[in-house]
Amino acid sequence: MISNAGQSQPELSDASEPDYRERIPNVYSVMVPQMRTICTPSTLRRRIHVLEWLPKYRARYLLSDVIAGVTVTLTAIPQSIAYGILANLTPQDGIYSNLVGCFMYFMFGSVKDVTVAPTSIMAIMIQGVVTKLGPGAALLTLMAGAITFLFGLLNLGFLVRFISVPVITGFTTAACLTIGSAQLRSLFGISSAGKGSDFIDAWENVIEHIGETRLWDAVLGFSSIAFLVILRLTKDCGQGRWKTLFKYLALLRNAMIVVIGASLAYGFSLNGVQPFKLTGHVEAGLPPFHVPPLSITNNGTYYSFSDMVSVMRTSIITIPMVSILEIISIGKAFSKDKIVDATQEMLALGMCNMAVAFFSPLPVAGSFTRTAINNSSGVKTSLGCAVTTAMLLLALAVLTDAFYYIPKATLASVVISAMIFMVDYRGMAEIWRVKKLDMVPFLGTVIACIFLGLDYGILIGIAINCCILLYLISVPKIEVHMALVEDVRVLTVQPAMDLTFSSAEYLRDRVIRAVVEAFENPIDLVVLDGSTVNFVDTTVVKNLASVENDLRSREVGLVLWRWSRNTAGGLVRLKDGFRVLLSDEADLRDAVHQWRASSEGYLKDASE
Repeated sequence: MISNAGQSQPELSDASEPDYRERIPNVYSVMVPQMRTICTPSTLRRRIHVLEWLPKYRARYLLSDVIAGVTVTLTAIPQSIAYGILANLTPQDGIYSNLVGCFMYFMFGSVKDVTVAPTSIMAIMIQGVVTKLGPGAALLTLMAGAITFLFGLLNLGFLVRFISVPVITGFTTAACLTIGSAQLRSLFGISSAGKGSDFIDAWENVIEHIGETRLWDAVLGFSSIAFLVILRLTKDCGQGRWKTLFKYLALLRNAMIVVIGASLAYGFSLNGVQPFKLTGHVEAGLPPFHVPPLSITNNGTYYSFSDMVSVMRTSIITIPMVSILEIISIGKAFSKDKIVDATQEMLALGMCNMAVAFFSPLPVAGSFTRTAINNSSGVKTSLGCAVTTAMLLLALAVLTDAFYYIPKATLASVVISAMIFMVDYRGMAEIWRVKKLDMVPFLGTVIACIFLGLDYGILIGIAINCCILLYLISVPKIEVHMALVEDVRVLTVQPAMDLTFSSAEYLRDRVIRAVVEAFENPIDLVVLDGSTVNFVDTTVVKNLASVENDLRSREVGLVLWRWSRNTAGGLVRLKDGFRVLLSDEADLRDAVHQWRASSEGYLKDASE
């Protein structure tokens, strides 16, 4: 019985098992080498970037990295507090976000100059979500980080290419206007929070409550803005030591104005007077660990996971896109001649935001201001980020009492003065000077961001840009020339780019219209020059077949001149009759002679 079963089993498996035996080795032969490539020490060092540069670290780098880290911290503290408040969060949330983001970028970042931190754009983009979800906004930061990380894994950095310079400039301009407007309430000392912090809501709130302006808050705020702007404008003044002095005064201007404002507030408090609205209590100690909630009750309203996602809306996509755009553009700006690994930067930024989400709802991105300070301070490696992390921890341990006395008007002046210099005035002039058509996506982005919000605005800007791109593709430039080759009247048609389904009808209409309009000197032959065409699709090929039929009915010949092998192959595969219309002759005259020789009786047959 056993032997019979053993003999019968191969007869059943002969027809089925060989397929699996052939397929399984193929799967392993593909997957195993890929897994080995991913898990190699070199890949690990490249992705956990601290393992790449730390073994090569030199003692002479240490002083430069420490100086850069301390200098960045002096700017990071006031800005982090300001952006935390801007996002409707606590001041310490801004510092927690900066601290965790810096540490994670120290581990995974690939550009030594880049500093990852809360930015004004990230604060304003998450502000509305914080208003409704409160601490639940951390889920948005986690999802944004996960999406950014996924983009890096899938090498989807090319998606950023669909965000053109006019859209970026428009988005930045609108963001500066929105962020600056949101700070007017603190600048004037107005207590009313208004309906929201969008551009329109912010101005409506200020106009309605302008009578509640606190004189000394306004005086401090506007004088602080003047102080910051003057220091910023004089950073290149002087020569020698004076130039160095002005340079470092400009670098430390934010820290200086915060110290001055806090000192004034503390001095008044000693006399029992407080003319300014203050930041208030900031918790000391390490950032508390919180798992981002999947549901939450905020202000008496319960939000399930689906409700939270509906509140986040397009921010789930726009925050990753904008943060990726920021960090890659900043990395390219400061990496000089070195190539920026966009994949690694996306992975690093994704890791930063996923880690930040467990400590603060405020997402991080590349900070241009702090990166510029890092670069100008002579940073040598990403250890500067570790120094900034240590200094922020030290500040949370011993300086929280001092944070209490920072006037809100001073923080508002820090944000507004930063916005003044973030607007790309030169970029606007270049858009107008280079291509006035680019003003359409620029203005469309600005208007949409102001009236609909930054998340919808950038999507609308991208959509406008894509519509313009599709229009240009569907109406390609086509050069049409009349020529008399011996006694043959020739119409030469040359598209200036590849042909796709969107341009197929336009090409057909252009050819037929040119033939019809030449009724006084009828065309004998249409020569379609494909020397610049490297791609055609099915729609184009079918339309060319229709063009040939239309020309036959009008007793006009057709020559497909100088088409590449790939495009010509597509034509012939659809209709073998195209083969006799193809010509590789170098000279137009020779192509006309070839047509005459190969199509003798062509027009006569067509007329019969």
